[in-house]
This record gives sequence, structure tokens and C-alpha cells, in this order.
Amino acid sequence: MDGFYIEEDGDVTIHTITDSSDEAVDTWYAELACLIEMTPPELPFRVLLDVSAKHVSFTPYARQKSWQIFSEFKQRHGRIAFLLSSKTAPHFARIFFASLGKLSFERNFFSDRTKAIDWLREI
Repeated sequence: MDGFYIEEDGDVTIHTITDSSDEAVDTWYAELACLIEMTPPELPFRVLLDVSAKHVSFTPYARQKSWQIFSEFKQRHGRIAFLLSSKTAPHFARIFFASLGKLSFERNFFSDRTKAIDWLREI
């Protein structure tokens, strides 16, 4: 679909969002939920969420769906690396995640894809 696609890099699943349409956000939500549900609870999920495209923004709808999915799976173990292009985006992302309370999965923010994938594989 336009606006969202998935790649596999070994044990890392890469979700790339290239536009902020509600349709792209809905597809990402459904795919991430499916991935986490299909990962056995005793194994960590590993996801690179690439939102570095110029036309991607954290719309109110994207915030709502992000809050919903990260709250739903807050007890699951794994890692999500966010690939961001903006220098201020990690700051705002940290504020957003702080609003969710304690999460069992780890998250980190990167501007370099290789470093993000390496971090995901550390577990």
C-alpha cells in the first residue's frame, strides 16, 4: 500500500511509513499488532519503525493509534527502534512515551539505520 511497507532484515522487522495518512497509520497499527501477537511472549519482538520520510508527521490520529497500540502491548518484551530525521523528534517522542507509564518493551531513537538495527540485535 502507498504510505507504508514492511521489510525483513533477518530477525528485525522494518516498518516504513512514508506518509501520515490515516490509511497508512491504520495499516501500520494492524501490522504491528499482528507481529507482536505472533511473537511468542517469551521471545522479544524487534521492530525498526522508520518515520524519517519528509512528509511524515505525528498527526493527532497517529498519536491516538500509537497510544492505543503501545498501551495494549505495554507488558510485552521486545525493542522498538525509531528512525527519525528531525533533531527535535526524539525529545517529543520521549515525552509521548513518558505519558504511557511503565512499559516492558525498550525503545530508542536513531538517525542512523545501521545503528538502529545493531541496537535491536543486542538482545
